[in-house]
Amino acid sequence: MEMLRGGELIGYVRVPLLHAPQVFLKATGRTGPGRAVASVALVLDPARRGVRCAVGAIAPMPLRPLDAEQWVARLIDWDNNRAIVPEALNAFGEYVAAACIPDPAPGVDGSVAELPPAVLHLRRTVAALARRALGRALS
Repeated sequence: MEMLRGGELIGYVRVPLLHAPQVFLKATGRTGPGRAVASVALVLDPARRGVRCAVGAIAPMPLRPLDAEQWVARLIDWDNNRAIVPEALNAFGEYVAAACIPDPAPGVDGSVAELPPAVLHLRRTVAALARRALGRALS
């Protein structure tokens, strides 16, 4: 990949078409269309036995919980109708949320501050969206 020089523009981008289950979910702060508080895009790739997940709207750029993707891909029974135990769906949601909204680092005295209530709510929202997205993609 080459870096652009001053005055250069990107002429086109080629994205391969993937024939696989894909889900996009978003949570808004109010009913109807509006800016997302959080969003999750998830793609299953049965050919590569992989899961791709991106979390948006909670940071300046989309976040990829790569460890969570690899972890859950190993739990999916790709040969048996993409089966997965229900507990793994919940754990995946929590894993994604913790990867994107981590706990605060411990202080010098070893104490760990709690996340503010609004951030905890956002973390629960991301967990729910990731869990639902994976469940829909697998069904």
